[in-house]
Amino acid sequence: MPSWKKYGFTAALFFFFPQAQAAAPDTALAARLAAFDGWVGSRMAMERMPGMTIGFTRGDVEWVKGYGYADLENGVPMTAVSSYRLASVTKPMTAAAILQLVEQGKVDLDAPVQTYVPYFPVKPFPVTVRLLLGHLAGIDAYRDRKLEQHFKEHKTTRESIAVFEHFDLIAEPGTRYRYTSYGYNLLGAVIENVSGERYGDYMQRHVWGPLGMAATIMDDPAAVIAHRVRGYGLVGKEVKNSEFVDVSSRFSAGGTRSTVPDMLAFGKGILGGKVLSPASLALMQESMVTRAGRLSDYGMGWEVYPTGGRYVMSHSGQQPETATYLFSFPSRQLTIAVASNLERVNTAAFAERLFEVVTGEPWQLKPYIAQANAQPYAQLARVLFEEGRAQLEKTGQPYASEAATQAFEQINRQALKQDDAKAASLFIAAGRHPAGGRVLLTAGSSMAARLRQAGFDLDQYAHGGPLAFVRDYIVLSQAAPAGSMPRFELSFEQAMLKLGASWDRTGAVAWPEQASSVAQLSQQLETAFRGQLAYPDFMTEINELAQASSGRGDSAEALAAGGLAVALYPLSDRAQALHGILLMRAGDSVASMAALRLALARDPQGAASATALNNAAYRLKAGGAVAAGTALLQAAIQLHPRDANLHDTLGSFYVEQRLPAQAVQAYRQALRLDPDYPGADGAREVISRLAETH
Repeated sequence: MPSWKKYGFTAALFFFFPQAQAAAPDTALAARLAAFDGWVGSRMAMERMPGMTIGFTRGDVEWVKGYGYADLENGVPMTAVSSYRLASVTKPMTAAAILQLVEQGKVDLDAPVQTYVPYFPVKPFPVTVRLLLGHLAGIDAYRDRKLEQHFKEHKTTRESIAVFEHFDLIAEPGTRYRYTSYGYNLLGAVIENVSGERYGDYMQRHVWGPLGMAATIMDDPAAVIAHRVRGYGLVGKEVKNSEFVDVSSRFSAGGTRSTVPDMLAFGKGILGGKVLSPASLALMQESMVTRAGRLSDYGMGWEVYPTGGRYVMSHSGQQPETATYLFSFPSRQLTIAVASNLERVNTAAFAERLFEVVTGEPWQLKPYIAQANAQPYAQLARVLFEEGRAQLEKTGQPYASEAATQAFEQINRQALKQDDAKAASLFIAAGRHPAGGRVLLTAGSSMAARLRQAGFDLDQYAHGGPLAFVRDYIVLSQAAPAGSMPRFELSFEQAMLKLGASWDRTGAVAWPEQASSVAQLSQQLETAFRGQLAYPDFMTEINELAQASSGRGDSAEALAAGGLAVALYPLSDRAQALHGILLMRAGDSVASMAALRLALARDPQGAASATALNNAAYRLKAGGAVAAGTALLQAAIQLHPRDANLHDTLGSFYVEQRLPAQAVQAYRQALRLDPDYPGADGAREVISRLAETH
């Protein structure tokens, strides 16, 4: 087995296998990719990742590389053609197959699913194919995770549907977005019953084969599969072999296995129109909308949400043995794919860094606004930029240009002349949705079109971001003849000019890669940002620094990183929550609670929400700090006493620590709060088992 020193990637082996017809990167890009190797090695060591494969295709250029190990026990290196479980990256492939059948007239998007899967029980409301594609059909996700996520036996399609077919709908179809693999299992059954072929056979003949995806197959634990990787998970700080789970129960939602080159071939082939018509591709790319007029940010098989003012389609996958991500940027002819054999790792971070290497653009600029009364202005600027520039990148044209003047008037009236900052924020949050008239998309895309018409290169805003985008529009509109361009309310214009000027001074400040300590970082950054109204938000980097310090056992340096976060970003809920979590890990529960309360006051739905703290407790446990995770859950319950899931998680922590009386008490409290919460059946089972054994 490779030593951990070698496994730390000081001497890892790397392989590059470009596809036969692909061109190699040019010299400049090749040099940047070589530097990328060092970043990957450091990041993988920090995450304790056994192995990973990552690559991109842009136009005719393709690059794929394997890092680390496919099998630690036998020292098998990872390669470009290593075979991973795809997990939910299967879903856009299933969506493509359904849309093929729609094009052939064999499937009606608005027909009830029982038209094609007659054995699926009729529900109180129609469950249609269209709504299944967008996770809007009211189908629930896992209810008993301890059972449903740990099947050991192979399941047929009929058996897979039987797992959830009698679940009640969680909402009337069309009214609520609920991400669920079960809905995509139903779509797999549609494919089989309409085509007369098994799901895998249909996909091979009509999707994978035509796109040249020769390595993509159904996962089969008994089959001999070339280049199959071994999966791993972290137990505390120790890498362990993954639990064996047969994923046939998720067949068309996450039951496949493939390689990064095949993932790239899928992304490129879909956008190239090789298996779908332009009309079907447009359906995949368009966010669905709830009956109440809210975007779900999920189309048909793809997440679709503007990032950094870019139009992007993506899908992630998480499953025993694997973590995957697929990004596609249609207007750039760029697809990025990544797969790891470590469960629950953040593969998106690797894809985002590769995007920066390939394009030379930052993934997303995140200005921190140092004045509380200016934060709603920055929030508005961000959404105008994200929606507006992405619209121009996607279609080349503004959205509803004839309504631009009215959109500006509505923004001025309802967001910028509000004395109530909370009401203004609610309007901004609602303004991107159809129910809000899509006024922010209308105004933002009009701004982008005006800037382009005046000779501004919209690509430059990848480096300037929302503050520069809105500032430049304001300067342009102020210089234009009266009435020729929509204008913002004067106080907003004045504030944005000041924020833009401050950002001009600080926006180019980079995270100091070579700082030797948190104290040195603090000196550099606090000096650079002192007295500024807007400067870069390095919370992600500080969080990673704290994580790395904790991983080395340097709790003092980790706590110092939390102190740096609140010193630089006192108005940030993320900074306060990070500091609170680190204080809890250090054993200072009183100071931790104060920081967490402050984080919750900053943003009730943010980093100190019940869900966020629940996830943070799991991360502490995964890092070996079970007691700190338990204490954090107890603090979270003080902040969110009515949240049943927090009590359920606390019960599971007590079980792991062999504290049965406390576990039973926690589970019973969860059931008192909500007898039907998602883990209720599992909680009753644990209570019964503990009662029998004690």
